[in-house]
Amino acid sequence: MPASAPAPAGGVVGAAARLADRMRWFFLPVALCALVAVGTHVAADVVGERILWLVDAVDKGFDALAGRWELTAPLVDLVGPAQRTWMARAAALIWELAADALLALAMLGYDEHADEVARFRQLARKALARPTTLRIVRPLATAAVTLSGSCAVARLLEGTLYLGLRGPLGTLSGPLSRATAVAAMAGLVGFIAWRAVVHALVQADALSESKVRTRARALTAGLPGAILLLPLALAALRAAPLLSFLR
Repeated sequence: MPASAPAPAGGVVGAAARLADRMRWFFLPVALCALVAVGTHVAADVVGERILWLVDAVDKGFDALAGRWELTAPLVDLVGPAQRTWMARAAALIWELAADALLALAMLGYDEHADEVARFRQLARKALARPTTLRIVRPLATAAVTLSGSCAVARLLEGTLYLGLRGPLGTLSGPLSRATAVAAMAGLVGFIAWRAVVHALVQADALSESKVRTRARALTAGLPGAILLLPLALAALRAAPLLSFLR
């Protein structure tokens, strides 16, 4: 009996592609959650630096005040640099975990639709016609942190490739690693990040429909989360130096 011929390479690739497509329901939510978590972590590092600056300023003012009197002079050394750094890092970590609870964990409920672009346009028009704090802040914050996360992943890829290719390719390793990083960032934004924004808008719209009944509620519903997310979103934009890939 003749031996069966090996499966063609195209058949193996096609089967793998079909399997990956069937598993999109699992991989896409996890990828969205991971990208948001990475961006939130990068933004929290920037927030931690600002918190440390603020703690140092408060401590400096307290030391200047306490040092005026002999009775309170021993309090000048009450909080040292190590304690100030620990407090700043702890505050940044709590901030990051709270933002992850609002943004990253919500991505695990992502449900892909056939036409995401049409869904986004519909929800965006609804947000413009009936704006609420939730409909505005959640998608914008998600966009900022996913952009920051995409940049962080791309920069990590650029550095890894540069170190690995510097020996065999020499001066070509820089442009090649940079081009690969730009392509990776574009892929993350085009395939994952915008889906995260769409899902954030879907969830914000659902929350607005269930919670908002008056104009006052349109402003106050989700306001504590917005106060938490807006500084983090600004920090994420600061941590996403897009032009650095073009230097």
